[in-house]
Amino acid sequence: MPMAEAPPRDAAQVTAAGNIEQLLAQRLGLPFITLAGKVPSPGALAMVPAELAYARSILPLDVHGDVLRVALADPADADTIHLLQFLAGKRLQLFVAARADLDRAIASHYGDSHGADLFEVSKDDEIVETPQAAARPSVPDEQRYMLRPIVRLVAHILTMAVRRGASDIHIRPGEGDVDLVFRIDGVLVPIRTFSQSLLPMVVGRIKILGAMDITERRLPQDGQARIGVNGRMVDLRISTIPTIHGESVVIRLLNTSIAMKSIADLGLSPQDAARLADACERNQGMVLVTGPTGSGKSTTLYAALNSILQRNVNIITVENPVEYHIPGVEQVPINAEVGLTFSRVLRNILRHDPDVIMVGEIRDHETAKIAVESALTGHLMLSTLHTNSAAATIARLLEMDVEAYLIRATLLCILSQRLVRLICPDCKAPDAVDPSLRQAMGLGEGEVFYAGRGCPACNGTGSRGRRMTYELLFVTPAMRQLIVDDADSDAINAQAEADGMVPLPRHAVELARQGLIPLNEAYRMRAD
Repeated sequence: MPMAEAPPRDAAQVTAAGNIEQLLAQRLGLPFITLAGKVPSPGALAMVPAELAYARSILPLDVHGDVLRVALADPADADTIHLLQFLAGKRLQLFVAARADLDRAIASHYGDSHGADLFEVSKDDEIVETPQAAARPSVPDEQRYMLRPIVRLVAHILTMAVRRGASDIHIRPGEGDVDLVFRIDGVLVPIRTFSQSLLPMVVGRIKILGAMDITERRLPQDGQARIGVNGRMVDLRISTIPTIHGESVVIRLLNTSIAMKSIADLGLSPQDAARLADACERNQGMVLVTGPTGSGKSTTLYAALNSILQRNVNIITVENPVEYHIPGVEQVPINAEVGLTFSRVLRNILRHDPDVIMVGEIRDHETAKIAVESALTGHLMLSTLHTNSAAATIARLLEMDVEAYLIRATLLCILSQRLVRLICPDCKAPDAVDPSLRQAMGLGEGEVFYAGRGCPACNGTGSRGRRMTYELLFVTPAMRQLIVDDADSDAINAQAEADGMVPLPRHAVELARQGLIPLNEAYRMRAD
C-alpha cells in the first residue's frame, strides 16, 4: 500500500499561520479558503489596485454579475471594505484566507509590489489640517474621499515630500498609471506610480484639504491649505487642471516656519554682502531683486528684511502668497477675488506709517509707479521683477512708463539671481568636458571641472542642494547719467562692470572652477 504523500512544507505553514484567520472566519460566519491552485479572473484583478492589494492583503477572485468575490485576511476592516466597494462599484462577497497565503498569491498574480507602501503610514505621517478645510460644508459623496486609507495615502505623500525637501508635488495621470513626481533642488524626481483607479479619490481628498469644489472636475481650480508636519507648519498652494486621463495636481510646499537666512548666508561675496547690507540700511530708496520664477528672490528679500528688523522700524509687506511668517512684521496677503491687489494695498499702506515696505512683485504700471513714489517720499522699498539681467531691469521699469527721473532718484541697487545645482559631495568626480563646450565658454584645456555621477544620497541625480549665482548692480553717479528715457541696456551693463559688477555667467563659471557646480550648470546660466 503506497504511503500517503506528505503535505508541502509551505502548505503546513499556511495552516499554522491561518489559525487566527480561521477563528475569525468562524466567529463572523464567513467561509475560510485556501488559495493554492486558484486563479483570479483578469477582470477581478483589474478592479483592485496592486498598491491596495499588497498593503491590505486583499485578493479579488472573480466577478459574478454585480458581485465581486474577494479573499482577505481581516474582514472586520470596515474602511478597506468600503474602499473596495467604491473602487469596484459592486457588492462584495467576502472570503477569509490566511495572511501568508494571501501574500504569496498576491505576489504571484500582481507581480511587483512597487507603491504598496503608499498605504503603510507611520505615526510621523500624521498631518494637522487647515481649519478652513476641516470646517468646510460637506457635499454628497464626500465620505468616499474621507476613507482612512485615502486620508493616510495623501498624508504620506505630503509628509514624504516635506521630509525630502521637495518644493512641489506633481500628480500626473497617464493612460494606465499615475506618476507621483517631486521637484527637489529644481529637478523633477520620479518617486513612484500608482493605479489610475485611485486618482479620483486622491484628487478628491486633496481638494477637501484645499477647500475646493470636489464636484467640479471639468475646470481648473486653485486652493490653499495649511498643515502641520512633525511640528512644522507648511502652506500648500494647490492647482488642478483637467487632462484627457483625469485631473492633474500640482502642490507647492511653503515651509512657513523655516529659519530665515541673513544676507551673509545668501552666497554673496563678502564685498557684495556688505554693499547690499548698506543699501538695506538706507532710510529711503528702492532695492530690486530680479530673476525667473523659482530663482530664490523671496529668500533674498526675507534675508534683507531680517537685517532690517534689527533697526526697530515699522515694516509692512504685501505678498502673494506670504511664504514665511516673520514676528514683528505686518504681512498682507493678496486676495484678488475680493479686489485686494498689490496696487490697492499700496495706495492705502502709507497711512499705516511704514518705514520699510516690501512688495512681493511689481507686475504692472500702477504698482511700479506707486512703489517708486513711495521710495521717493522717505520709505525704503524692496521688491522683485521678472527680468533676465540687472541692466534689463531698468529698461523694464521704463517700459512700465515709470519716468526716468524717478528711477534715477530712487533706485539703489539691483540683484539679478538664479539658483544652480550643487554637485553631490558623495559622488563628486572629475568631469570629461566636451571640447566644443570648452571652446564655446572660452576655457582652457587644462582646467579641471567636476560633476556628480549619481548615488543613493542624491537620488541618482548627481546634485544635492542649490545655491545662488548672481550679478549685483549699484546705481553710481556715472550710472545715473545713463538712466534716460531711451536707456541702452548694453551701455548700462558695461558701466555696471566698470563699477565692479561681476556678470552672472562669469560668476557661475567661477563656481564651476571651484568645484561647486558642474560646468553644464554654468553654461545653462550663459544660455539664459
